Amino acid sequence: MSESAKNANQTLLVVSIPASDNEIGGDRGKAALSRLKNAIGRVESPWRPASADESFEIVRRRLFQPITEENGFIARDAIIRAFAEMYQNQSQEFPSECREASYKRRLENAYPIHPELFDRLYNDWSTLDKFQRTRGVLRLMAKVIHSLWEGQNKSLLIMPASVPMDDGQVQTELTRYLEDNWVPVIEKDGD
Repeated sequence: MSESAKNANQTLLVVSIPASDNEIGGDRGKAALSRLKNAIGRVESPWRPASADESFEIVRRRLFQPITEENGFIARDAIIRAFAEMYQNQSQEFPSECREASYKRRLENAYPIHPELFDRLYNDWSTLDKFQRTRGVLRLMAKVIHSLWEGQNKSLLIMPASVPMDDGQVQTELTRYLEDNWVPVIEKDGD
């Protein structure tokens, strides 16, 4: 198939390679994957999935309407400026990268979700075998945003501490990637 696609005009073959052992499917899956990588490797033009920063934009576009009115931009900029000033004025309370200009841009790009929440999901949760980065973040954040909306949460940004752990649907989405022994910990010990 790869050779045929290579020789045909205006043809593109897209192959998605599984990233985790769980998706590969055991020893036979590993053997098939090895053969596939060998065959595709001769003609490939590799493309990496979205980076965490690009994923901010993907999640925002899928879960929020774009800001189109001037008042929306003014409000967003005021919130970001307030957070940036807080990080500057209370520098001993926050990591040093929070004071950098690039972090202010990250706040803007991730708005209305705090980039720290994205970092935890893309850097920490993505190490879980079953968690699919962008798709997993979209699923979880859809549940989180719905719960916050239903609860009429008025927070300026969705922070890591804003995740409504007491919401059953959010709990289910969180625990679907964890071993069963984590369920009672999240249900009982999380506050």
